[in-house]
Amino acid sequence: MAMSLDGFVARAHRQLMVSLSEQGWKRAYIDGGTIIQSLMREGLIADMTLTVVPILIGEGKRMLGALDSDIDLHLLESTSFPSGLVTSRYEIA
Repeated sequence: MAMSLDGFVARAHRQLMVSLSEQGWKRAYIDGGTIIQSLMREGLIADMTLTVVPILIGEGKRMLGALDSDIDLHLLESTSFPSGLVTSRYEIA
């Protein structure tokens, strides 16, 4: 039976997270919309930190690309800086 690329990637990500956990890792910095999407689909992301930079751009791409459905976030903490940056940490509902 052939495995889809999405299935392979999800399995590889899950194996990586299990391996890191076995090595004692509690947290990992993950970057990149496609990787984050895959890990979120597998339920491997518990919380995320988002930083808002006070610049309005004319057009662009969605931060994480298209998602399968809405994802509820619960605010855990938020910090603002004199530069106008705001960093917020959310729990994935």
